[in-house]
Amino acid sequence: MAANKAEIAAWKEELYAACLPFTKDNPRMVFRQADLFDLDIIPNNDLMTLMTVAQVLLNEKLFKVVHEGGEMGWMLRTADEAKKYRSLTAEQEIVYSLIDEAGDEGIWSKTIKAKTNLHDTTFTQCIKHLTSKSMISEMKSVEHPTRKMYIKSSLSPSDRATGGPWYTDGELDEEFISNVMEVLFHYILRRTFYESKSARREAERNPKKVIRKMSPEQAKALRNDALGPRVVEAGEMNEKTARRIKYESMLPMPAGYQKYPTLDELTLFVENSNAFAQTLAANDIQTLLDIMCYDDKIEKVVGGPAGVSYKALRKTLLDEDERSSVLTEAPCGQCPVFDLCEEGGPVGPSNCEYFSDWLSM
Repeated sequence: MAANKAEIAAWKEELYAACLPFTKDNPRMVFRQADLFDLDIIPNNDLMTLMTVAQVLLNEKLFKVVHEGGEMGWMLRTADEAKKYRSLTAEQEIVYSLIDEAGDEGIWSKTIKAKTNLHDTTFTQCIKHLTSKSMISEMKSVEHPTRKMYIKSSLSPSDRATGGPWYTDGELDEEFISNVMEVLFHYILRRTFYESKSARREAERNPKKVIRKMSPEQAKALRNDALGPRVVEAGEMNEKTARRIKYESMLPMPAGYQKYPTLDELTLFVENSNAFAQTLAANDIQTLLDIMCYDDKIEKVVGGPAGVSYKALRKTLLDEDERSSVLTEAPCGQCPVFDLCEEGGPVGPSNCEYFSDWLSM
């Protein structure tokens, strides 16, 4: 005997209530026919009764049909969400369902128009109604900055759409990225090198001669007298000499050292430092570490109990202005009359005493 309306209504409530707990951890869980029978709600696992109950749930917008892997199934909506759907016209429901299905990625207005085939006027009216009811809102996407995107008002755009913590108001925050990389780099640097007092004393006793920078006016005046650039006398200290002494006094950790910082340690360090308002996950930190590896500031250390860790490269101990050119170590890289140097002139490669001394080192 066919079930009456009261029985269908009761089974509908029981079936929906039995499905609801499964969606707590997975809101997009799909229920197959066998899954619904396994809940032991439908008498005798009668297929016609199940279809009748499922149709009632569909009519009340508590269920929605999905097709996955070539099979039909049902996905649940919350009671509040179902109430929103019931308040919409057929056209509004179609538009809203597409925005709903897009999730936190959002959807382009042109895509909605193409899928619904609605007239521009009707589409505009639907968007206006849904926006006025705070059901949808416009969304900016760093991937598609010129597109008009829409998202459910109850959702926050994905990191892919917003650009994650590296973007502010849709713009790449280069200053923030630079600050985080600086913090990470100095932490790795401190864990890569240690200061040797004996090496520092040796560097102070025998400072290397470095070329003192001169103004263009001074360089031109010296050219007329066939003079080369002046040098810092032994024992005379300036900023560049001080940096060089510090560089020579810092030594790398011994072979076999296994306490270089790992990704987890660096992530925890940034989190506990409270230096930034944004919360940075491990994958965010990994992105910056990969960039620093590519820029030859740090390198991966594979092996040991940590698996993968990171250490700074020795050349990073030098200031940027000292390693900005491949000629840094050669006199030419710091020569104030470099542009005036030519063969046959008062200053040239063949009569440069500093270049000759450097080659004989």
